[in-house]
Amino acid sequence: MKASPRLTLPAAITAAVLAITTLTPVAALDEAAAPRTTTLSEERQGSLVSKVVESDGEIVSTLVDAATGEAVLPDPARAGTQPAAGDPHGGAVMGQWAKSENHFEQLAATSARTAEELSGDTDDDAGTGAAPGATDADTAEEAVAGVASADPLGAAASWAPSGIKGTDVSNWQPSLNWSSLWNQGSRFAYVKTSEGDSIRNNLFQQQYAGAGAVGMYRGGYHFAIPTRDSSGAKQADYFVNNGGGWSADGKTLPGLLDVENNPYPSLYGNQCYGFSQAEMVSWIRDFSNRYKARTGRLPAIYTNYYWWQDCTGNSAAFNDHPMHIASYGTTAPRVPSAWSTYDFWQYTDAGFNERIDANVYRGSAAQLQDLVRNRYHKPIGGRTPAGTPAGTPTQVAPAGYVVKGGIGNQYRALGGSSVFGTPTMNERGGLVNGGVYQRFSKNYTFYWSSPTGAWPVNFNGAIGRKFAANRYENGFGYPTGREVSGLTGGGAYQVFRSGGTVNKVLWSSATGAQPVRETSAIGGAWKRAGYERGYGYPSTPEVGGLVNGGSYQLFRKGNDVHKILWSSASGAHAVKENSAIGREWKAAGSERGYGYPTTGEYRYGTEVRQKFSKNFTVHYSTTTKRTWATR
Repeated sequence: MKASPRLTLPAAITAAVLAITTLTPVAALDEAAAPRTTTLSEERQGSLVSKVVESDGEIVSTLVDAATGEAVLPDPARAGTQPAAGDPHGGAVMGQWAKSENHFEQLAATSARTAEELSGDTDDDAGTGAAPGATDADTAEEAVAGVASADPLGAAASWAPSGIKGTDVSNWQPSLNWSSLWNQGSRFAYVKTSEGDSIRNNLFQQQYAGAGAVGMYRGGYHFAIPTRDSSGAKQADYFVNNGGGWSADGKTLPGLLDVENNPYPSLYGNQCYGFSQAEMVSWIRDFSNRYKARTGRLPAIYTNYYWWQDCTGNSAAFNDHPMHIASYGTTAPRVPSAWSTYDFWQYTDAGFNERIDANVYRGSAAQLQDLVRNRYHKPIGGRTPAGTPAGTPTQVAPAGYVVKGGIGNQYRALGGSSVFGTPTMNERGGLVNGGVYQRFSKNYTFYWSSPTGAWPVNFNGAIGRKFAANRYENGFGYPTGREVSGLTGGGAYQVFRSGGTVNKVLWSSATGAQPVRETSAIGGAWKRAGYERGYGYPSTPEVGGLVNGGSYQLFRKGNDVHKILWSSASGAHAVKENSAIGREWKAAGSERGYGYPTTGEYRYGTEVRQKFSKNFTVHYSTTTKRTWATR
């Protein structure tokens, strides 16, 4: 074990650390000023002690120097480095590949703040808390606040998807206030247990105990380092041996296998650790089989959509394992296709007041309790675990949820639970213009309004995600029908209405999902040309702000790009940007040069012509292949 570190940190955090390390140990504080603190558990690790303490009624886990009682903080400079066995610093965490640039500085700042609060030295006039040589402004609290306010992900903490809140923690958080997290709604926690086959989280026991002490469900997670000399079975044994097991005690989450992008490319090669897709599937199966043999149940899997696609080939072999998806910066995460939806979603690394990882569980409280207790639990978006005895209950029904009225009638008419899953909530009103919605377990939501009736939106698909990204019914309006596939080139569409505005969201593999405002002049021109069979699929939404108040929208059909432009003087017409005329128009400055199109391209003898609003006509000779403009 290394000696207690004296860390070199960024300036703002250094002030916080120095402020903490100059505090008098708790035992020597003036009795009237010190918080009433009781140690609930502790573990000595060389020169360090990890503890769970109850301080004035709050449960806190913390790491201190055994000799001095000084708080120990992680070094953000160690982010992205693999520690040696026994080293409390460094190592990878859930979502390492997606963490913001200053995430690890923020974790150190939060730990500094918690340790300072635990010491009791948080008075505004506590001048003795300043770092030696610092100015009056350089108190620990101000330094920590400076780091927090500089975090560009600040807005992320203010939004949370629906579901039961939870978090995940690691050795990067030596001081954690579990009571604070509970009071903010966190009801479960995954605690990093181990990494590879030689690295353990030295804070695991106290963090696990702290989560349990406030009433959270808790479980361990293992950061996988798949290599050819470290099998899945070997790492499953290491995980279980260091606390990552499971028991049907009603408190313990199934162990979580974190398989994601290789955090140490200089050591283990590409993002898939140099494994083929078949080799990676075999490694995960080896881990899962050994974990089940040791604990009696399958582990959950934490991953991200693109890693699973690239490194397992979108394997469907594990969809009897609960899915914990990682996806930031979206309102509807993309889930590997073998699962219809997620069980858990890690949606930000800046959640709660502590600005740490935040997750949600998609199901009901009864379903979460069943996941904790039931070794044969069926994932919300997956299949019943292999080997489940016939007649064994595998998933509780969400209590008290009913499907009724217009939503209920349409739900049953379109296929019911076999298509959409079971309800995860009752109908909820209060939407714009008196609308109502209800969510279902296969990631569909039915929306009802008086003008449109009840129709589903599929949030597993690109059209549903585009609907969500544009503020749901507040943006595009309510669906007027279900999603329709089978368009030319394999495309799909769904129509939405907001008052008198009709938005048709179309998807193709080449363009993604984009809306056409069918009731606008641009939308009308697109329709007259033959919809997607004419100008093609939209590759942008309508964009305004052009010269003289104009707007445009791009459409793509194979290699052809049509730009429909509108102005009040010229109306809406298309320029074929990759034709000879379109290239001449663009070279002359587009609408700022020749102006807006007032016609489409048309034949005139051996020429193709197009007219523009600044009295220019662009000519193309089909015989000489020459292009020119006249005025």
